[in-house]
Amino acid sequence: MPEHIDADGYSKVGPGPMVAIRLKWTVNRGDDGQFYVHETIGEQSAPVVSGPMTSEAAVRFVDEREDESHRRFEELRSEIAGRSSLADYERKGEA
Repeated sequence: MPEHIDADGYSKVGPGPMVAIRLKWTVNRGDDGQFYVHETIGEQSAPVVSGPMTSEAAVRFVDEREDESHRRFEELRSEIAGRSSLADYERKGEA
């Protein structure tokens, strides 16, 4: 059985080497008792707010967004590494 998580204040940060472009998701309880996810890029951006939703839905939303950002980051990193390897290969005249 999954462990109960207090949704209010639940937060995750996406991958990346630069804080200025790193994604962050934070769950906040609204005055109406519902939960809202605030998604920001970097530390100075205005949040994009999703909701209202239940506490479970808000935590699931954050987890899914974070998982997707890690997957996409790894794909991009692999693509960049592949291009770098190909460029090295071509520079050495092995192509």
